[in-house]
Amino acid sequence: MFKKKMLKNKKLFFLLIIYTLSHILLYTNNFYIYFLNPFFWLSFLIILYHQNLKSTNKKEIHITLSISIIFLIFYLVSGFIFGFNKNSYNHPFINTLKNLWKVILPICGIEIIRYKLIKSNKNHFWIMALITIIIILSEINFKAFFLSHHIIFLHYLISIIIPIIAQNILFTYLSLNSHYNISIIIRIFNEVPKFLPIIPYSNWFMEGSFATIKVLIIYYLFKYFIFNKRNIHWFTNLAMLYPFTIITSILFVFFMLGVFNYQPIAILSNSMNPIFRRGDVVIYKKEENILPGDIIVFKCENQIIVHRVVSINEYYITKGDANNTVDYIKIKKEDIKGVYQFHIKYLGYPSIWLNEFFTKEN
Repeated sequence: MFKKKMLKNKKLFFLLIIYTLSHILLYTNNFYIYFLNPFFWLSFLIILYHQNLKSTNKKEIHITLSISIIFLIFYLVSGFIFGFNKNSYNHPFINTLKNLWKVILPICGIEIIRYKLIKSNKNHFWIMALITIIIILSEINFKAFFLSHHIIFLHYLISIIIPIIAQNILFTYLSLNSHYNISIIIRIFNEVPKFLPIIPYSNWFMEGSFATIKVLIIYYLFKYFIFNKRNIHWFTNLAMLYPFTIITSILFVFFMLGVFNYQPIAILSNSMNPIFRRGDVVIYKKEENILPGDIIVFKCENQIIVHRVVSINEYYITKGDANNTVDYIKIKKEDIKGVYQFHIKYLGYPSIWLNEFFTKEN
């Protein structure tokens, strides 16, 4: 298809082909995901370590970090509008390390390969397009793509495929005009929500729209404000974080004060063990329709209690899962503050310690 002299850095190109084929064939194989693929990229990065790669423009690095932090903050702030969900990913320490291992190495490897191939073939549009297409193919789960029902297929197309295509066009553009570190930073920040205990609620359309709009904004920022004004001082861009930080802090305070639909409470006892324990923070939601089996947050005298509804008649009868008897309290609907949604381990201990400290002082 291309003349021999046109395609430069052939070894890296064929390495990319091999990786893409192995990805398509072995995408769902755990041995490939957690062992073969990371070691493949680790070996590649070790080989490249001693090569003379172009140094990074530090100002562009700082600006990229600023932009990535702003988008991450904006994403998290959206949870105060749309609500939060417990993250479906497992978060024990070992699982977190495993996920980092399987994510970080491939990101670094693929972006360095992209950078070297794009720079080597920067005068040949169709070769750059081919490289981008191959990398796109290496990131798609074809099993999910082809086996999905037509409605789920549409969801997958909008939430996954279109953002992958848009992001890879952006990363190719950044490789052509800057350094591979820029793409690596953006991609790593894209993965950060996977490691958080709670994430903003979103559906397939919101996820796809946010990812695609983010790509367009980053593209225009780099094209018109960074690549055309390389002498811009990065502190000017970093200062953009200040209003976002202030807004986030205010929203967090409002969240703790119970202004939003979702509210937190620290758990003081083990009466709901093993669902949650003392020191955990429960996130609950204001809810009108309450059924037997729901875990509710209610006020009793000067205490806030989180127990399960066992029956409903004139009153709501509750019981702690770890208790042997039902609560003696007769709870009215107006006493109920909300229904349990999920909990975050250990986050409530500072609140408990402060409460105990001031109680002893009094």
